[in-house]
Amino acid sequence: MTSPNGSPNCSRVPGRRGRPMTPDEFPAAFAAGWALPKPNAFLDHFRPLIAPDATFTQPMFPTAHGVTAIEDMFRRLFVLFPDMALTVVRTAVEGDTVYIESACTASLGRGPVEFSVCDRFTVVGGVIRTRRSFSDPLPVLLSGVRRPSAWPRLLRSRLPVRARTASV
Repeated sequence: MTSPNGSPNCSRVPGRRGRPMTPDEFPAAFAAGWALPKPNAFLDHFRPLIAPDATFTQPMFPTAHGVTAIEDMFRRLFVLFPDMALTVVRTAVEGDTVYIESACTASLGRGPVEFSVCDRFTVVGGVIRTRRSFSDPLPVLLSGVRRPSAWPRLLRSRLPVRARTASV
């Protein structure tokens, strides 16, 4: 359901009571979403917080435009890292811009991988309009190359979600 301005109805998000989320409130919503099981509960949490025309950019994945493409991007991420955990390290808010620095851990092949991420969000009208993720993909890539048991998952994460589900 959307509001008259085309934004998702934020009353579906727990504690929102129909009031748009502010940039100052977003870091708590972000942490709560990452604490949920992946991918379905995670996506259900974030879906009403993403503007229909949002753009998300992050290393190792093509830029995603719109809610469906953004969901596909996260589904591909969770194919690569089904047990991915994220801990918020620090946040900063300036106007409609929110920065969230996080520490990520996951399994890749038969071993753990850890990396840091800094996400920059633009939150306007209670929804995310843009997300730009900054991280160094080299530790993940090197771990993947060094662990042959990770190769099938790395390859599956590169395939479009719809192509994988169509062939199942």
